[in-house]
Amino acid sequence: MCGIIGVISKKPVLHPIVKSLMRLEYRGYDSFGFAGFLQDDFLVKKAVGAITQVFNIDDYKAFEECNIMIAHTRWATHGGVSEVNAHPHISFDSSNCIAHNGVVTNFQDLLRGAKEVWNIVSQTDTEIAANILAEGISKKRDIIHGLSWAFSKLEGEFAIVAMLKSNSNILIGLRRKSPLIVAKMGEDIILASDELAFVEFGKQAEITYLDDNEAVICKGHELKFYRFEDDSFIEIKKDFVSKKISAEGSDLGEYSHYMIKEITEEPQVIKNIAASIEENMHGITEDLHQSQINIAGSGSAFYVSQIGQYFFGQLSARYAFTHPSDEMLNLKQFKRNDHLIAVSQSGETFDTLEVVRTAKLAGAYITSINNVRDSTSQRLANFPIFQNSGKEVCVLSTKSILSQVCCLFLLALELGYRNGEVKTDAYDVLTSEYKRLPDALEFVLRGQNELIKRIAYQNCNIEHWFFIGRGIYYPVAMESALKFKEVSYLHAEGMPAGFFKHGTISLIDDNFYTVAFIPSRFNERRLYEATLDNLYEIKARGGNIIGIGHTPITCFENGFFLDYVEVPDLNKYLNSCLQLCVGQLLAYHCAVALDRNIDRPRALAKSVTVR
Repeated sequence: MCGIIGVISKKPVLHPIVKSLMRLEYRGYDSFGFAGFLQDDFLVKKAVGAITQVFNIDDYKAFEECNIMIAHTRWATHGGVSEVNAHPHISFDSSNCIAHNGVVTNFQDLLRGAKEVWNIVSQTDTEIAANILAEGISKKRDIIHGLSWAFSKLEGEFAIVAMLKSNSNILIGLRRKSPLIVAKMGEDIILASDELAFVEFGKQAEITYLDDNEAVICKGHELKFYRFEDDSFIEIKKDFVSKKISAEGSDLGEYSHYMIKEITEEPQVIKNIAASIEENMHGITEDLHQSQINIAGSGSAFYVSQIGQYFFGQLSARYAFTHPSDEMLNLKQFKRNDHLIAVSQSGETFDTLEVVRTAKLAGAYITSINNVRDSTSQRLANFPIFQNSGKEVCVLSTKSILSQVCCLFLLALELGYRNGEVKTDAYDVLTSEYKRLPDALEFVLRGQNELIKRIAYQNCNIEHWFFIGRGIYYPVAMESALKFKEVSYLHAEGMPAGFFKHGTISLIDDNFYTVAFIPSRFNERRLYEATLDNLYEIKARGGNIIGIGHTPITCFENGFFLDYVEVPDLNKYLNSCLQLCVGQLLAYHCAVALDRNIDRPRALAKSVTVR
C-alpha cells in the first residue's frame, strides 16, 4: 500500500527523490519521510499528512548534499498516523535505516523477547524489521549472511529498502511478495515500488524486477542480486530490459480532477482494449473451452468479475466460478483443469496475487487483466492482457473498470462463438454493437452529464442510499454503491433488487434514497418488469427513487421517479457499461458538491499490496 524509493548516485538526489515520492503518493498519503547520510550519520525527517500538501523544501536544506537517500509515503497498517510511526525507521543500535511496504506478520513474536533491549519508540512492524536486520548483521559480521539471518526471521509479505551506517555507499533492497523494481539511469541506481518513481531521473532506464525472496545490494554503481534458498541468499544473475520512462497521462489538462478526466477517457479506452486482447484471444478461448472458468478480483475488480460471470453464463453457456480474492482460497481448490482470470488494475493486488500463485502452483492456466505493463500479475500469467487504458491517477478506478468489463465481454463472446452458443449472425451483431459503445458513452458524457450533476447537487445532503439492480445490473449496483461511498463518504449499500424485500426494505423512509439500475424494457422485458415490481414496493413505503435506464421516461407513470437518467439501449450485455458510467458520474458530482478529496479519498490507496 505504501510507496518506497531508494536512490544512490554520484550527485545530490534530494530534489528528484522528493518529486518521485510525490508521484507515489497515490499508494498512501497518511504521512511521509526521508532519510540520508550527513557526516557519517543518518539524517531523518518525517511529517504527518500528504507530501503534496505539507512538504516545504526549506525544511530539508540539510539533505541537499546527500547522494544516497530513502523515502516513504505511508498508508498506515500497524500504528496510528503520527510522525513517530512514519517511515523511515532507525534500528535500536543506529546501524541501519529502513523504509518498508507490506506487513511483518510475526512482529509481535519478534518483539516479545527483545522489547527492553530494543527500546522501541513506534507502534510499527517496520521498526521491528530494522532491529532484526541490525541483529542479523551484528551476529554474522557480514552483510549478506546478516541479511539471510534476518530474512529467515521475518514472516509476512514486504519490500524493504535499507541504508547501513557502516557503509554510506550501500543501498539494500529486499522483496517478499511486495513489488520492488531496480533501475539503472545514468549515474543513478533507483529502487522503487513503482516505475512512476523513475520519471524524475530521466527518460530511459535499464530495469529489472525483483522476484519473490530476492535481494539486491547496490554498492556505488555495482549491483549484486541474490535469491533466498535453504535459509541463505545465493548470488544470481538478473537480466535488465531497456524501457522508456514516461508520465504520459499524469497531467490534469483542462479538468478539475483526475476522476472526471479519466471517466471522460472511457470511449477511447473501449477501443484500446479490443486491440490489446487480440494477440492472446485464440490461446485464451482455446484453453477456456476445455477448462473450468474462474474469475478473481478484489473491490471494484470483484464486481467486474461478477459482471463477467453473467457474460460467460449468457454468451457461452459456461459457469464461471467467481468469488472475492480475499475469500476465494477458503472455498476453491484449484486443479490442472482450472483456468483463472485474474482482474486487477495495478497487477499488484495482494489477495488476487495469492490466488494467482496458488492456482499456478496447482497447474492451472492464468489470464491476467491489468492496466500496468510488467506488473507481477502480468509476469505470472500464461496469457497477460495489458489494458492500455492510460495512466489512472485517481485512487478510484473508473476507466480501468470499464476496460475490464469490456475485456470479459469480448472473451465470453469469442468463447460463445467458439463453442457454438453464439451463431455467426448474432456474433456479427454483437461485434457491431460493441463498436457503437464508444459513441453511446460519449452521449452519456456529453448529453447527460449536466442532468446527473443537477441530481447530485440537489440530493448530496441525503446521508443513506440503496443501489439496486437485477441480473447483470446487480453487480453494476454494487460497484456503483462502492464508488459512491468511497468518494462521497456517504452510506451507500448495494444489493440485488429481489433481495431488497427480504428485510432491508424496513429501512425505507423519506430520507433513505434508492438508485435503481433498470434493464431495457425492449431487450430484457422479464427482468425489467421484475425490477419495476421491486420499485413499486419501495414507492409504497414512501421511498424516493432515482432511476437509471434505457426506457423513455414517458413509459413510466408520472412522478414515479424523483429523477431519471435515460441512456442509450445497445444490448443486454453492453448496457451495463453505460449504467456504470452514470454511477461514476453521480459519485463524482456528489463528492464535488460535498467538497470531498476527489482523487485521494481518506483512508484509501490505489494499489492494495497488503493482505
